[in-house]
Amino acid sequence: MSALGLTGARFGVTITAVQGVHWRGLGACRGLDAAVFYPETDEDADVAKGVCSGCDVRRACLTFALQSREKQGVWGGCTERERRRLVRQGHSAP
Repeated sequence: MSALGLTGARFGVTITAVQGVHWRGLGACRGLDAAVFYPETDEDADVAKGVCSGCDVRRACLTFALQSREKQGVWGGCTERERRRLVRQGHSAP
């Protein structure tokens, strides 16, 4: 994977790709019901984003979602709408 060098000022993160997807086992979300990360309302999304906020692999997760063009769910603390905004701003994966 190549590095994105993406800075999302609103999200306070600089995104750099990591090798593989080994980060998944290190996420704050491990062991939680996946439904938490596929919210039906903005309030539910806040719960998922709260889990992501203190996660050590948040950047890797968001990078993965951007590179794989993940269309649903909260990844790396960003909803699908927020990820689309990042892509529109030119922060898409190579």
